[in-house]
Amino acid sequence: DIGQGDATFIETPRHHQILIDGGPSAAILPKVEESLPFGDKRIELLILTHPDSDHLNGLIEILKRYEVAAVLETGIKDDSAQYAQWEEIIKEKNIPVYYAHFGQHIKAADNLEIEILAPFSSIRGKEVSDKNNSSIVGKIIYGKSSLLFVGDASSVLESQMILAGFDLDADILQVGHHGSKTSTSAEFLQKVSPDFSVIQVGLKNRYGHPSQETLDRLKNFLTLRTDLSGDIKFECDLERCRKTDEY
Repeated sequence: DIGQGDATFIETPRHHQILIDGGPSAAILPKVEESLPFGDKRIELLILTHPDSDHLNGLIEILKRYEVAAVLETGIKDDSAQYAQWEEIIKEKNIPVYYAHFGQHIKAADNLEIEILAPFSSIRGKEVSDKNNSSIVGKIIYGKSSLLFVGDASSVLESQMILAGFDLDADILQVGHHGSKTSTSAEFLQKVSPDFSVIQVGLKNRYGHPSQETLDRLKNFLTLRTDLSGDIKFECDLERCRKTDEY
């Protein structure tokens, strides 16, 4: 729960960490600090799904304060001051950067794997008219357990992945674009068939997220919201994921 934005923290059994997006501000810092083992100042992988401020700004604060082993992003052209700062810190700290595209399989510790589904080809250095649908979409797989993260992808990208025949089934779905009405189509939900759907959204935000239309489409799925529940934690073994109240 970092307000109106996305941030997903993943830790493997051997204490390797992945952070997907960082929310809009330094609010991510105490969340990460309390999640890391005492004295651990290293994060193995930062993933920036796309360079909107509500995903990027918190990651900049992480870069300033932590040792980051690698970064995964799309590399699309972005003229914002925040993205320039992001690139500058990465260069100063000589952090390896990898550019996401379909077909990548990233092996992490403890048999955890990240399968990249979108973008469909490299868009590094390209100008895009729609940053949301240029989001990294990926599936984190640990044995039979899985989490699908989609950034701010809309139903347009969802439909393209369905038409391509991608395996979208996942135990946990990070609901796209904070529950916007333009994301999370009924057909997409049918393909994902999640045990848990998580909406990352700020309390009484000015965008009206999540939309009632999206909530109606999610009514047959167990849906959790950070604006109502605060931080949301799952524990996954090689068989399944379960929600835990501990954080």
